[in-house]
Amino acid sequence: MTAIDPELSHRVRLDRIGAAPMAVSIVPDQRVRTALAERFDLIAVDSLQAQLSIRRRKDNGWIEVTGEIRADVVQTCVVTTDPVPAAVHAEISELFDDSGDIGTDEIVLDPMADSPEPVDGDSIDVGEVAAQALGLALDPYPRVPGAEPEVTVSEPGDAGSGSPFAKLASIKGRPRGGG
Repeated sequence: MTAIDPELSHRVRLDRIGAAPMAVSIVPDQRVRTALAERFDLIAVDSLQAQLSIRRRKDNGWIEVTGEIRADVVQTCVVTTDPVPAAVHAEISELFDDSGDIGTDEIVLDPMADSPEPVDGDSIDVGEVAAQALGLALDPYPRVPGAEPEVTVSEPGDAGSGSPFAKLASIKGRPRGGG
């Protein structure tokens, strides 16, 4: 079974990463942006740019990927299904450990503590890091201006309300058997 590269693949070999920051700029073409739009259920990804810095920390040898992504996307309104253009900006700060020393038997109780992801292989796909940052930065409930969900308001005890208790109250006392 062969692994399928993600849509926005940009691999950096581990042996090229040192203590000095390495700048990486990623600007995907239309084919890749279309694949990302499909992946994240978007109408379109009109533009996307990632500016990243990669370096190896001197204190523990972990690999640090920092930077930002900027994108212009078109989402679908959750109320009207109309297109919703949006500008997306996200900061990236990820840690990786290629030492092989990350144990699964250790539990970290401090959620604010730095904990790197293990690296499997001889490279890190910083393109996938950028793609995941894009996915996390998207508005989960995009709406066109002025679009509000339809809300039904009814009086207490109104049999037509959507409340299951109101419906039960309306049938209380009715004879059984389809009457």
